[in-house]
Amino acid sequence: MRNSLEKPARQRIVIKIGSHVLTKNGAFTAERVERLAEQIMALVHAGNELLLITSGAVLMGKSMLNLQLSFYPRHLKQSLAAIGQVDLISEYAKIFSKLDQPIAQILINLEDFQHHHRYLNIKETIQGLFKLGVLPILNENDTIYTEDMSFGDNDSLAAQVASMLDANLLVILSTVDGLYDGHPNDASSSIIPEVAAITDKMISDAHAKGQLLSTGGMRAKLQAIRTTNHVGVPVVLANGTSPGILNKIFEGQPVGTLFYPEAKRMPLKKRWIAYSANTKGTIIIDEGARRAIMGHKASLLSSGVTGIEGEFDAQDPVVISTIKGAIIARGITNYGWQDLNAIAGLSSDESAKTLGSNFFNEVVHREQLVLLPQKAEES
Repeated sequence: MRNSLEKPARQRIVIKIGSHVLTKNGAFTAERVERLAEQIMALVHAGNELLLITSGAVLMGKSMLNLQLSFYPRHLKQSLAAIGQVDLISEYAKIFSKLDQPIAQILINLEDFQHHHRYLNIKETIQGLFKLGVLPILNENDTIYTEDMSFGDNDSLAAQVASMLDANLLVILSTVDGLYDGHPNDASSSIIPEVAAITDKMISDAHAKGQLLSTGGMRAKLQAIRTTNHVGVPVVLANGTSPGILNKIFEGQPVGTLFYPEAKRMPLKKRWIAYSANTKGTIIIDEGARRAIMGHKASLLSSGVTGIEGEFDAQDPVVISTIKGAIIARGITNYGWQDLNAIAGLSSDESAKTLGSNFFNEVVHREQLVLLPQKAEES
């Protein structure tokens, strides 16, 4: 797999740069970004399409105002993001201008991904920038942060963007050398060079062993990487402060940790359903339906429905859950909650008689249904 990273051309690459890669002792350091920019431009000149996701607006705002508080309330963080984002993108513009590379800034939040037409508009805008030879630089719009409309961290944003763009690779640049098999500060710990699949134990161990980084820590990084791998995109986690790190990655050198994707790339519409769509309710199913969906790639029929939660309309995104509460899938429902409530548990013939012309053969068709990664005890 490392060999496939060597000298890429005509590939789409998403690079996420963590806030601590951009700063030193709490202040922005242009030297690190300049070194990365030169390596990025080598990839661009080789014919690749590059997109950057950058953190650092809040840290930049704190640095500009020389604030040294022990606690930053949410509204102050939003204000600092508004202040710092201007200077952050200005620094990027100056650095890439020296390399004759125009840039564009896109600020987004979770709601932009949850609504399909806005999701597609963002994608078209980015593709348009690629065609114009402009480097897109994305960041979450922290100035309008709310918990229910936030990605939580830029690793999650990077996973969403890599999925949306059908990227060939996501590179997450942090301040650690990769995923360790123990605490990073323990001399006996070593880097895990390649990971075939991220398990729940791996995520819990990373948190327990103190592999904490920036906003979300290693646990959040692994969750974002698992999302990216699930849709079929490989990920490299590496140290962005290491000299020539991008050159080394794309020379196939064994730096950082390479996370393998699932063999089959998920269709683009299913990616939106699985990880971006704002679900409106939950359909609860019996054990027979669970086995049919997970083991036989079947659609969900009315006979397997045991209950519903929430009020939703036909064609809304929904969660599919077992009686025990295990979320196994997401999908687009053919029925609103009232009609589905009327036919829950009924055979197809009985459902047809009950609903007449409003009847559909499937509650959720297989082509509109996406299985989610399962915990070991649920599989």
